[in-house]
Amino acid sequence: MLSFASRARRPEHVRPLRTFIGHTDTVRCVAFFPDNRRLVSSSWDNSVRIWDVETGLPTRDALTGHTDVVRSVAVSPDGVKIASASEDRTLRVWSVASGELLYDPIEGHASGLWCVTFSPDGRRIATTGDNTIRIWDADTGDLVAGPFRSHNGNLYALTYAPDGLEIASVANDKTVRVCDSDIGQMLVGPMEGHENDVRCVVYTPDGRRLITASDDGTLRVWDVITGEQIGEPMKSHANIITSIAISPDGTFLATAGPNVVMQVWNLDTCKVAGPPLRHANDVSCVAFSFDGRYLAGGCCDFRIWLWDAHVLRRPSPDPPTLSPMPEPLQPLATEAKGNPNASDILPAMLPLPPSPTSPPSSIAQLLGASRPPSPQQQDNLGIAHSEPAPTPQPNGSKKPTVLTKGFWSRRRRKREISSSAEGSDGPKLHIRTSLNGAFRRLVKVSSPQVARALC
Repeated sequence: MLSFASRARRPEHVRPLRTFIGHTDTVRCVAFFPDNRRLVSSSWDNSVRIWDVETGLPTRDALTGHTDVVRSVAVSPDGVKIASASEDRTLRVWSVASGELLYDPIEGHASGLWCVTFSPDGRRIATTGDNTIRIWDADTGDLVAGPFRSHNGNLYALTYAPDGLEIASVANDKTVRVCDSDIGQMLVGPMEGHENDVRCVVYTPDGRRLITASDDGTLRVWDVITGEQIGEPMKSHANIITSIAISPDGTFLATAGPNVVMQVWNLDTCKVAGPPLRHANDVSCVAFSFDGRYLAGGCCDFRIWLWDAHVLRRPSPDPPTLSPMPEPLQPLATEAKGNPNASDILPAMLPLPPSPTSPPSSIAQLLGASRPPSPQQQDNLGIAHSEPAPTPQPNGSKKPTVLTKGFWSRRRRKREISSSAEGSDGPKLHIRTSLNGAFRRLVKVSSPQVARALC
């Protein structure tokens, strides 16, 4: 079981509010309704679906008719129409109330459509395909302006400025361009800096900056007036960014790519915000609700994951920091001045226990490795202490004895072992065990040579 400190260092795990199940293939695009109570999605299963945000259930049957993947979907500002752009080269505009097409599918692009968006007033629909931009009347489906060819490659995405007067677009020519929404004349650009195809573009709510994402794995901020890059690029955790969305207050930017974690950035600090939002599979598209309460992510597991956007304001988890190592103990100045041998009594200068690879040379060394040195052992180890008075030896034929202590690895019955050769000059060995905790032995030998042999 993890300790409390280990749990505190783990990244916070956030669960989604709910998931929407219904698509039978990867979710390609998601968009919220202005009422924040519904969202619409498109998928590689060629369908468009409308969902209830509170229940996670579809509000009606799927809108079908496209014959290929529906790459992009958008909701009109009044929430009455839905526009869908498909790889089948058609633009379809649906009535939300009836679920039927308002008019016949619009054809005009020579290749599959990549992106669709409504103008801020809801009167125009802009699409990209066959390297051109075309503007359509939202009520009739007639071509109003275009085709505009502003890039030298395939256009991936476009978006209206908040005032509706400009359109920003990105393409695989690694550039960002801003053109007039009525006549298609380029106003700003080309803005260069990305090292690979540029796939996504959004305006900030104030309309003064553009944010782009590229296959080089970076996010870049641009000044709309001068066309200059602002600050350093932000490096994403994914090598390719397929979708981005900005919060209504312009504080957070969510990104999607071939990764199970949806990455969200704080645009004020240019750092990752909040805890990681982990999905079951790669995230393909993202969208914020208009009130900033929800964040939706379309996933390659065929589901839509709905998150509480308030978790983004929590501080992101920092990696654990190691405490500094304590400094080694230093001798006091008073000890060094008063005692010239102060270094001899410091703990760091005590003799170390013998290494396992070097056998002990005496019983005293063996005992010093397992217990604090006794006064008798300190004498053998060379530790300074007061010299005791010599013990007088009684007159007799016995030789001086050596007392030692040790540990037995198993219990033995109390016994006494005597040498076969009895006599005053013969060596005698007495071994005794006690039952108080660890078993100790008291060895009484008649010569130091026998003590060394027992080690």
